[in-house]
Amino acid sequence: MKSKRILQIFVLLAILFSPLGSSQPAYASTNSSPLLDALVINRDLSYWNATYIGYVSSSVYEKWQFEFNIPHNFIVAVSPVAGDLVPLLTLFDANSNQLAQGTGTLTSNQPAGSYFIQVQPSSGSGFYILTRREVVQTQPSVTTVVTPTSLSAGETALVTVSLNNVPVEGYTSAEFTCSYDAALVEASNIITSGLFGADEVFAINGPQNGSFIVAIAGSNGNKATTSGTALTFSVTGLAAGQSAIECTVRVSKGDNVLTELASTGATLTIVGSLPTATFTPTLVVSETPTGSGTPVESATPTTTPPTATPVESATPTLETATNTPEVSPTPSFTATPEVSPTPTLTSTPEVTATATALPTTVTGKVTASKPVTVGLYNADDSLATSVTANADGTFSLTAPAGTYIIRATASGFLGAEGSITLLAGTPVTMPDITLLAGDIDNNNSIDQFDALTIGMSYNTATPPAADLNNDNVINVLDLELLARNYRETGPIAWQ
Repeated sequence: MKSKRILQIFVLLAILFSPLGSSQPAYASTNSSPLLDALVINRDLSYWNATYIGYVSSSVYEKWQFEFNIPHNFIVAVSPVAGDLVPLLTLFDANSNQLAQGTGTLTSNQPAGSYFIQVQPSSGSGFYILTRREVVQTQPSVTTVVTPTSLSAGETALVTVSLNNVPVEGYTSAEFTCSYDAALVEASNIITSGLFGADEVFAINGPQNGSFIVAIAGSNGNKATTSGTALTFSVTGLAAGQSAIECTVRVSKGDNVLTELASTGATLTIVGSLPTATFTPTLVVSETPTGSGTPVESATPTTTPPTATPVESATPTLETATNTPEVSPTPSFTATPEVSPTPTLTSTPEVTATATALPTTVTGKVTASKPVTVGLYNADDSLATSVTANADGTFSLTAPAGTYIIRATASGFLGAEGSITLLAGTPVTMPDITLLAGDIDNNNSIDQFDALTIGMSYNTATPPAADLNNDNVINVLDLELLARNYRETGPIAWQ
């Protein structure tokens, strides 16, 4: 009992002279959060790695204020030293906008600015020790933060997924795979945040069975070159329990290689359960009409088939007539045939020679990551001849002299088209050209509908047009190729 009293006296003295003997202001103010109704004590959090001591209860909270001149990745930890306190930490900006929340600890990455950490009881009350330290991360990673960390069934929390320590060269695309307990929470409202630049391209697969995939790529050369929020989504509590929520990530630097980064997840606690609807059956009584009339039996009609009287048909009697033909006498003819003289041919028929037009050869090179077909078309758009280009894109075909439309096509790419006139025996070389990947639906436009097909077909091999890099799997690397040519239209002029 005596030792407990000594500890309390020590803690009170420490509050007056913390941190480590240096004085700091402490004064009361009205609470800045509209959700709380408690007296808030403003404190100053000026030093890194220092030990601060405070006290909170259901009616007294403490607000630790600090400023950053440069961005910082930091962690704030609160450890109870007396009482039954379970501390809840909330990070706000200078305008009292909530940025992050945690029980016992809070980790965040914030730019230069003014902030404050509010400490309040999640439950209980008592004294605590607070420390703030810089988190030094040398490796890129992804973190998943859920706010708030506890809610009732039917309520919704916000999940923020961030990329940390993005290298200077940046990422051209990223594939986030997020998982949660589908029996406890439901995910919805998935939104990308623009980390990959203006007009970033995204594809979503799911949610279903407790997971979903979000692929994001920078369009037209844009990249993610800074750390920050990549996407957010909402989770709604369904039943009581604790659900782990974590998003892993694979990133690409534009080299057709995916690299998995370290990940840190979060935990959401759900209290209670959704109300069960009660259905009360309604008994429907059908009244039987009461009548005093005598039922009338319906007579069964008797149908008497008409009796037909057969009519006897008379048998015709054929009389055979005997006619004797008259024979005319046979006349006698004595004819002397006339003999025509045999004509004598003295002229030789003339033979006209037909000239054969020499065919013309057309060569060139078309680049794409898929097989390319090059064809010549007549004026009525009928195919005159075609050939599949070699693996290196080179091709050669021949056709008679004339004017044609030349086209180069590949599945999932914008085609190239031009007009060409062939002269007999004169070879033609077309300029080298590169087809643009991304026109999956073959409508001569690369847009979000093409990206939607990638999302719907994620981690499959069909439709083949969506497998833009031709590696037999549709994923973020195909989205990356599409994003390079986002909003381009075709066909490409080939002259």
